[in-house]
Amino acid sequence: RGFVLVHQQLAHERILYERLIAASSGKPMAYQRTLFPATLQLSAQDSVLLEELLNDLLHLGYLVEPFGKESFVIQGTPADLDQGNEKAVIENLLEQFKYFSSDIKFSKKEKLVRSLAGQQAIKTGVSLSSSEMTSLIQDLFACTQPGVTANGSPTYIEFKKEYMDQLFKRT
Repeated sequence: RGFVLVHQQLAHERILYERLIAASSGKPMAYQRTLFPATLQLSAQDSVLLEELLNDLLHLGYLVEPFGKESFVIQGTPADLDQGNEKAVIENLLEQFKYFSSDIKFSKKEKLVRSLAGQQAIKTGVSLSSSEMTSLIQDLFACTQPGVTANGSPTYIEFKKEYMDQLFKRT
């Protein structure tokens, strides 16, 4: 009857987006304390921005605490996130959040969730095992809107038999 071609990064982004939206609106995501907390030294502007986001970040599994003037300590991260790049995640989050800030149609929570989902998604070209692929597909089709990302990009393309027949000039 055809086949479906899934873009793994966009599919994972959709899955993460829906999980993060649910966590930001309801029960907070679990976090695990880091063995070696990372210290962030930020500009005054980024420091003010991060201060505003601390409570929302806690709901999304990031335990970040002020640590003096324009410094923060990352004490915990989402339990299902790989450890070791916490500092880069927060720094990239701030940059993406500032990028989204010019778009007034999104709330602070929406900007934060979009930034995190895009950043944490599996990158294109990363090889997945068969079980990881199966899990990704199951999670994608369990989403409320599996066909598109929050930005409207398609997560998969369906090649139906009729379309395939037209491509190969078989009617």
